[in-house]
Amino acid sequence: MKCALFGCLGRMGRQVLDEAGGRLSIEACYDTGPPALLSDRPLPEGTEVVIDFSSPDAWTDLDRLLEPTDAALVTGTTGLGPPQEEMLARWITGRPVFRASNMSRGVYVLGRLLEKASALLGDDFDMEILEAHHGMKADSPSGTARELIGIWSERHPGPLAYGREGRTGPRSGGEIGVHSMRGGDVVGEHEIHLLGSGERLLLAHRASSRRTFAAGAVSAALWIAGREPGLYGMRDMMEDR
Repeated sequence: MKCALFGCLGRMGRQVLDEAGGRLSIEACYDTGPPALLSDRPLPEGTEVVIDFSSPDAWTDLDRLLEPTDAALVTGTTGLGPPQEEMLARWITGRPVFRASNMSRGVYVLGRLLEKASALLGDDFDMEILEAHHGMKADSPSGTARELIGIWSERHPGPLAYGREGRTGPRSGGEIGVHSMRGGDVVGEHEIHLLGSGERLLLAHRASSRRTFAAGAVSAALWIAGREPGLYGMRDMMEDR
């Protein structure tokens, strides 16, 4: 399969290049940071999928790259704002787009476990989430943490408390605590604490290598090629068996 990689100078971009192996043919690599590799080079003819691990600020260039083509897109970029969400809404009308804040199969299963727990535990448990990443990560909380919070909030909506300081008083009803750690070379860790009276449930995922995410992106590229325009995610791929 002919693919292009957008964000090739970043940690994940380099890992995808290593992971592609004989499964994907990376025909072109692009990046918007120095050295400027994007320039005005169009996608090579016949490119089926573009894999994107970049930043929200780079999506203007990504939009320019995609515009004259119908290539599918696999994106793991997080921290998107309204301008990027508008681009995404436009892209999915003309191409298949696979979007996931985390390409790990284990994180997908973690979300399904939380989904089941939220249904079974009712309103008697409080949720707190702790996520840890390397010191160079730009957005906080992580996109994965936001997705996990969204799963819990579907049944238990409540205000978010980003850390706590001073005399905060008793925990408010339905409050969801969010805590982010940054430092070192931590690949990615997420802990979900479900706290009840007399017991506590801990759901956790720890990634030891970025290869996990790169392998997921390669699998997503192979899976999405040739599909109808629209928005797809880990659930679509994982349950298409």
